[in-house]
Order: sequence, then C-alpha cells, then structure tokens
Amino acid sequence: MKRFLKYCGVLILLYGFLCFITPFNKRLRDRSIKNQINYLSKLLDEGYDDVLQERFPEGKLFGNCLLALAVIEFCDKNEIENSNYADVVDNCIRRIDSAKAKENFDFNLRPELGMFYLGWSNLVYSDYKKSSLIEYSKARNDVEKRSAEIESTLLTIQADSLRIIPSYQEANWPADNFIGISSVKNSDLKIKWIDLLFNTTRHPSGLIHHSGFDPYEIRGSSSAMITYCLKRAEYEGSEEYNELYKNRFVRTLMGMQLVLENENGSNDRDIDSGPVWFGYGASATIMNIKTQSLFGDSKAKVTWAVMNLMGLPIQIFMRKSYLFKREPMLDLFMLWTCTGF
Repeated sequence: MKRFLKYCGVLILLYGFLCFITPFNKRLRDRSIKNQINYLSKLLDEGYDDVLQERFPEGKLFGNCLLALAVIEFCDKNEIENSNYADVVDNCIRRIDSAKAKENFDFNLRPELGMFYLGWSNLVYSDYKKSSLIEYSKARNDVEKRSAEIESTLLTIQADSLRIIPSYQEANWPADNFIGISSVKNSDLKIKWIDLLFNTTRHPSGLIHHSGFDPYEIRGSSSAMITYCLKRAEYEGSEEYNELYKNRFVRTLMGMQLVLENENGSNDRDIDSGPVWFGYGASATIMNIKTQSLFGDSKAKVTWAVMNLMGLPIQIFMRKSYLFKREPMLDLFMLWTCTGF
C-alpha cells in the first residue's frame, strides 16, 4: 500500500511538473496547442457553439472567433502552412457568418449588427488576410470581400460623425470599439477613434471606462482587453497605459499576475467578468496573460503555467481539455492566450 501511494505521489508530481513547464518548453507548448485545436475544432464542428450561444449572448460568435484567431496566430508564429488548419479557420468563419451567430445582434443599428459583431468578426478576417494560411483557404474571396465591406462601413460611419459605436441599442462598450480599431488598417481612423475614446472617459486615472452607461467606472477585464488592443494598434502611448492599468488592477503573487475585476476589490461580477474570487476576476486574469505576452512580460508565461495546472488538463488521443470538459470557454481562452508566447 505504501509503495502504491509512493508511486501515485510521484505520478502526481510529474503531472504537475509537466503542466507547469508547458509554456516554457516549445515541444510541450506546441503539442498542447495542437491538441487543444484538435479538441476544440471538433467540438465546435459538432455544434457546441450553439450551446455557448445559449449560455452567453455572443457565445457562438465569440467562441469561433477565439478559435480562429488562435489557429491563425499559431500558424503565423511557427510558419505553418497547412490546409487542415485553414479548414479549421474556414469552418469558424462559416459559423461566424451564419444566421445563428447573428441572431442576438441588431440589424436596425447603424452600422448593422453593432460593434461587438463587426469588431470581432473583422479581427478574424483581417488577421486571416495577412496570414500565409490564407493561401490554403477555400473562403479567401468571401473573407476579403466581407472584411472590405466592414472596413468601408466603419470608415463611412466615423467620417460622418466620429463616435463610440454601439454594440446594442443605446449600449456601447469601449472595449468592443477597440477590437474594431485593432481590425482596421486605416491609420488615420485608428488615431482619431482612439483619441475620441480617451476624451470621453471621466476616470481620474486616465484609464478608459468600462461601459457607456458610466464613464467613471473602470474594470479589470475590459481594461486588460483595451490595453491589448492599444498595443496591437501600435498606439505610441501603450507602454505608459499598460503601467497605469497594472498599477490599478494587477497584483503579483510568486511570479503570477492576478487581476482585480473591480477597482475597489469587491467580488461584484457579471457575465463578462466570469467567476470572481477574493476580488480577482477569472476573465481579467486570463485576458491579462494575452496582454502582457504582447508586451513581452515574462510573468505572462508563469501565470499561464499556473492556470494550466489549475485547469487539470487531460491530453489523450491527440486531444487536450480542461476541467473534465465542463467549461470549454476556458479552453478557448487558454488556447488563445498561449498562442501569443
């Protein structure tokens, strides 16, 4: 019995060690990413994104965007040119452009469908167009056409009257606008749009507010996303903004970065924040991994390593899943954050 317990202890330690070192070892990291792509692409192909749609207002769109962006970034960073991965992205795009993915968005908005849908879908289109993977795409013409339409629409809307574009009727979120900013190639539009968002916030720190309902409120999850987008948009003040954001929200514990969801450290939460424990938000902490990896902060890998271990990953038959397949949205976020390393 003692020998059995000893072997179990050794196996648990080995499992924990491999989980933790995954982001620091290219072979393990690439294996992890490929296995996650295999698992998640099959899951969404089988219709799980419809389940996400029932759980989250934008679940089908968001889930497919995260998977597509992760595959594109992984292939670009590793110079992978593979028709199978292009097929994964093409399938995501087909679902992104489906009636089901659009059903919770408003066709009566100006522009149609609103900023969340347009921003995230065009981020996929614009990244895909720039990727060498596009050469293998069966949807290349549709991608280029749809992206050009969205960019033209956004340029026309903002030229008419520069404003924060709503995601829903009488409801806007700056983070959604920043996703749109990250997706367009017009530098002049980016600069003016970013300046507008800075000019409309009322928080004394200078950080951009969470929602149009309250220009004085800032949140960890949206601030992490906005900071990521500022860096992607090559905003010249992104480094200084990142420091402001980290001073307000990010706390480091043994090399791991935890992110407060609310400025006051409360456990208040909503569907965007995900679970919040002791003031620290799950969505904010995971999004911050993506953000800080873009800024070259080594703590991003440490944080992902700990989250990877806490997720109790199982890799079998070339598939990787977390939490016994109970929360695939976590799998999607963890995949997207890891491809940034």
